[in-house]
Amino acid sequence: MKNYAIKNITEILENSSLIKIVQRANQLNELNEKIQSLLPAQFRKLYRIVNLVENQLIIEVPNATISQGLQMQQTQLLPIIQKVSPQIDECVFKINPDFKLS
Repeated sequence: MKNYAIKNITEILENSSLIKIVQRANQLNELNEKIQSLLPAQFRKLYRIVNLVENQLIIEVPNATISQGLQMQQTQLLPIIQKVSPQIDECVFKINPDFKLS
């Protein structure tokens, strides 16, 4: 029988890919909350931020109508979003029919 050294679970988690995923999800949730609080009330709860890739903010919406409405307002919304995250230079809207409005 081999004698394995006892490892600290905290050290294992700090170096795991799981913790990186959790941290990324927390960052996106925090960004979503900040942006939700800054945008006009008529847009709240109509979208959610799902990713930030190469200065593109990926935003999920439930249907094409909302996507088109947000795209038409993008020139007004982008400066507001850049107050929270200046590196963002584009918003990309993805339609997800499973996204339920709350």
